[in-house]
Amino acid sequence: MAAITAQLRDEATRALNGLITTLRLADIVLPSACLDGVSGFTGTVLIDLGRARPDVVVELTALLLDGLNAREQQQS
Repeated sequence: MAAITAQLRDEATRALNGLITTLRLADIVLPSACLDGVSGFTGTVLIDLGRARPDVVVELTALLLDGLNAREQQQS
């Protein structure tokens, strides 16, 4: 069980680090993003994206919409 939990934490850490790195490229910082504990409900290590100011959420939303629009254009 400990090996599985360690593997899940490693995967979650890589995912979180990838997100943080990508958001930094857009000058977006989620200062309290971190790993949460293992969820008893799902057995999965969850990522807590933390708290963010409204202006940061607006920037993040715009970035996501830009990405979705770019993906849609590529698929057309």
